[in-house]
Amino acid sequence: MKKKRKVAFGMFNLLTAAAVIAGCSSGSNSGAPNESNSEQSAEKTNEKVSIEVMLSGSAASLPKDDFVKQTIDKDLGIDLNLTLANTLDELVQKLNVRAAGGDLPDVIQFNPAQKSVFEEYVKKNLLLELNPYEEKLAPLKSFISENFLSRAAINGKYYAITQNQATNLSSFWIRKDWLDKLKLPVPQTLDELMEAAKAFTEQDPDGNGKKDTFGITGKLTDVAGFVNVQHGTFDGFYIKDGKMVHGLSQPEMKESIVYLQKMVASGALDPEIASNKPESAKDKAFQGKAGIIFSDWTGVMKDAEVAKWKGANPNADFVMIDKLQGPKADYMAVVGLTAVGNRMAISKEVAEDEAKLQKVLDLFNYTAQDKGANLVQFGLEGTHFTKENGKVKLTDKASEASFTWVYQFSGRPEKEYLITKFPNQAPYIEKNDQLKKLESYTNFIILPTDYNAADADRYKQEELLKFYLDKNKMENYDKFLNELNTTFKYKTYLDSGFQQLKDLGYAK
Repeated sequence: MKKKRKVAFGMFNLLTAAAVIAGCSSGSNSGAPNESNSEQSAEKTNEKVSIEVMLSGSAASLPKDDFVKQTIDKDLGIDLNLTLANTLDELVQKLNVRAAGGDLPDVIQFNPAQKSVFEEYVKKNLLLELNPYEEKLAPLKSFISENFLSRAAINGKYYAITQNQATNLSSFWIRKDWLDKLKLPVPQTLDELMEAAKAFTEQDPDGNGKKDTFGITGKLTDVAGFVNVQHGTFDGFYIKDGKMVHGLSQPEMKESIVYLQKMVASGALDPEIASNKPESAKDKAFQGKAGIIFSDWTGVMKDAEVAKWKGANPNADFVMIDKLQGPKADYMAVVGLTAVGNRMAISKEVAEDEAKLQKVLDLFNYTAQDKGANLVQFGLEGTHFTKENGKVKLTDKASEASFTWVYQFSGRPEKEYLITKFPNQAPYIEKNDQLKKLESYTNFIILPTDYNAADADRYKQEELLKFYLDKNKMENYDKFLNELNTTFKYKTYLDSGFQQLKDLGYAK
């Protein structure tokens, strides 16, 4: 009989992205006294081990004839079941309900945005410490990295297998045909990008005799983040002149906001850029209303996306801006020094059943090597892919395996995987990999217990938006920081962050 863990939960605040868990206690396990050991052993030998994995994804994406599940079940002798949530909020809600009933899934996926939720579950002793099992996960270590456990450590203990971070970074994509029409070069600096944006707004680049186009579309917060790194800063922890700093208090942040205000005031940005949804911004660019869009390559250069903008205008030609010199720096993106993708955690209860725990470890190792890794990345060999000189080549049936990413419990070798999946986009994947990046140390920070991150972040983003749109004057920026640091205890977070980074040896 499975031992149940009784967990009483308080109210969960979705905006905090942190589970508030009241406590837990263990129930008793009453075995059948007359059942012989041999009978138990025989029963376990013949019975498939059931394993449940809870993660983000749409159940509608799974086919009825799920060859991945069938293959894994057969190869490992298990009955693998997925519990999928359409959104991250839904996943946390489902997870909290399950925890309250003492019935956590065996394996739980925590998205990078759910870092605080993961930390809360660790604090409440609901997740299995993985330090003792590192040697048993040797294939996984080889597949992911040496620090596949340690980079998500909490007080020196490991509670999650960390997947490598996805590397689809956003940049500006510009209509080369519009540049050619106006006899403008591909921008090499942020100032030149703005000159092109103004020209697209004022000089009728589509030649229809109307002033109905503008320069840049996308999301204002994304554009602001890009302008920040072009000034050598961002909203997080990084090293400047050999010293650990946080970007919000740096003079370059003020300079970046002033630059962004000028961009907004120029009229060269999408009038709805502060409220755009990703799809609406893309529609404007694809339909010829905007000549520059801030997006990653998947949003512009996947075959289906190219068909959309080529269908609207066969002469359209978007090119990626992969290098740009800003007023203070030439960074194109921010990447965490040890940033991780999903955290895959194992419920502590699983350790109460040695056979199940071994099968869970086997599952991770299976999806990290040879047949299993290829299965969850590309499908069935001979059906969905073949191998030529050791390299995977997709067949015309590869689309039947489009759902297999749901089973990538061990992650994947991102660049190689993407180039195999999207050979037509290989040049953009290569450029994406080579974008110059500012290294962030923010992911090392564990949030202080007396700090409400959701409230502080909400206030911070609301106030920054006012500055971006020049609805609050820059002379009030220091007042904003003071309010954030005091009323919203941001200073508590900063002090804790600097101390943690110092203890880890990153900050002086």
